[in-house]
Amino acid sequence: MWVMALAGVPLVIIGVDVVSRRRITDALRAILFRPEDTQIFEPRDVIWAWVMLVSGLVLVGFGLKELMFPAAVVEADTRGVRVRLSGPFRSATAIPWQGILDLGSGSVADEGDRLPVVWLRLADPDLAPDEPWGARWLDDNTIAILASDWDRSAVRAADQMAQMAQLARVGAEEEAET
Repeated sequence: MWVMALAGVPLVIIGVDVVSRRRITDALRAILFRPEDTQIFEPRDVIWAWVMLVSGLVLVGFGLKELMFPAAVVEADTRGVRVRLSGPFRSATAIPWQGILDLGSGSVADEGDRLPVVWLRLADPDLAPDEPWGARWLDDNTIAILASDWDRSAVRAADQMAQMAQLARVGAEEEAET
C-alpha cells in the first residue's frame, strides 16, 4: 500500500504543476529543448495533467486509506468465513462452516519465495470464484489465501478459525438437542 500511495505522488505533483504555474515543467523544458525548439503546451496536455492529477489523488487516497484502515481479508464467526476473493471493491465471499471440510496453514512457492497461506478445503469449489484475488487454487477443492501481509501469522489465523468452527459445531449440536 505504501508503494501505491507513493506512486501517486509524482502524478499529483506533475498534474498540479501543469494546471497551475508550470514551474517544474518549464524548468524541465528549458533543460531538454533549445530555446528556438521549445515545445508549447496544448489543450491535450492540460487534459492529461488533469487525468494524472485525479489518478494520483485516487492512488494516494486509496493507499493511505488501506494503510490507516485496512480492509479485513478474512473474517470468521459462528456462521462461517467471509473472504475477500473477488477484488478490492467487491463484497466478501461467504463460505458457511458446512461448506468447509478442513482448514489449515502452510506455505506456497512464488517465484522462488515461500509465502504463508491459510488453506480451506471446500465441499463445493463453486463456493469460491474460479479466479480468486489474493489467493490461488491448490487443487480442485483447496484454496490457499495469501497471508504474508496479515497482522497475525497464518498459523495463528488458522488456529483461531478452527476454534471458531468448533464453537459453531458445538452451538449447532446444542441447538439440535433442544
